[in-house]
Amino acid sequence: MPLFDFLTNWRTSSKIKSLEAQLRGRPTPQIYLQLADAYKQAGNSHKAAQILKLGASRFPSAPEISRRQAEAEKIERENEKRRLKERIQTHPNQILYARLAELYKADGDIDRTVEIAEAGIKAFPRYGGTYMVLGQVFIDRQDWDKACSYLEKSVELDKYNYMALKLLAQVYMQLGRPADAARRLEDILYFAPGDEAILELLKKAKEAAGESIEPAAKVSSAESSVFPDPRKASASGQRKTITLGRLADQQAGSPTAARDRALNEGVVVIRQVEGVDGVILVDQYGLVVAADLDESIDEGLAGALITNVYRTASGNAAQLGVGVFEEGLIEGETGNVHLAQVGEMILAVFANRKVKMGLLEKSIRDFAMSVIES
Repeated sequence: MPLFDFLTNWRTSSKIKSLEAQLRGRPTPQIYLQLADAYKQAGNSHKAAQILKLGASRFPSAPEISRRQAEAEKIERENEKRRLKERIQTHPNQILYARLAELYKADGDIDRTVEIAEAGIKAFPRYGGTYMVLGQVFIDRQDWDKACSYLEKSVELDKYNYMALKLLAQVYMQLGRPADAARRLEDILYFAPGDEAILELLKKAKEAAGESIEPAAKVSSAESSVFPDPRKASASGQRKTITLGRLADQQAGSPTAARDRALNEGVVVIRQVEGVDGVILVDQYGLVVAADLDESIDEGLAGALITNVYRTASGNAAQLGVGVFEEGLIEGETGNVHLAQVGEMILAVFANRKVKMGLLEKSIRDFAMSVIES
């Protein structure tokens, strides 16, 4: 590396460290802007966008941060659109279509959103996430009947999809079907107990339906335990592996892409670490992408619970000023749940007390890197 480039990189790195230290002290809008510029100068536009997002969350009334954040997010969306289009052309899968449609929706290009979502449904008719995107489109148009049709299909395919269930309940209210809305909201409380927003919506739905409002029924310990007693699980020894390539009715005859192989093989490798009881990878809706779990586990419910935890953590991280959520650890009496964001997905690893933390963390990092490289 030429001396000039070395000195430039060193100054930029030093400036980033100094600005990050200032943010931990007395943050100001100007420091956020300067730090975003420093990351952009260092060639890390994604990190720059994250810093602007944090700044906008901390200082919502600062116009320059809001303006710069909107610009950065648009650039990020355009870059992601380009990557997704390339991947759809070479190795399509159901998640890519739904995500690309969402990006066009965020930019207000509704015609393109519908076109991509319909193409995704044609290619992968049993993936609920794409139906949900179309449901959102027709909600925005206040076409409640069409929105209801798409959201009901989404929920039929993915009964633990938090957002689809919530949207469907709201559509039912618009259609004058409060009792149906209440049932869908109660479905959410099964895997997201205590969700205050859902409880408030449920109260309104039951009032509209003329039903008595009672405290939500407690789920029994047997029902609420997604993962069985470790001793019983080890005794049975039964496991099931869920891979992206298993969706024969959606991707019949097509070869498995390198990225899909990395996901499937990476999940199995993590499961082989001593002390790991289960691994699950879910998309942004909580739908299972790949998993290696005990046979007795309901992977759909597990994915919904994990997504609910992640949604709460990531949604509040910026508000608390602790940065963007990337990974976390939930400690319990008999083991831990390790959460990590891997691109547009969430990885959850269930480990008992025998696991060696250093080895597990390395396997998670290796998995994340293999996904990025693929």
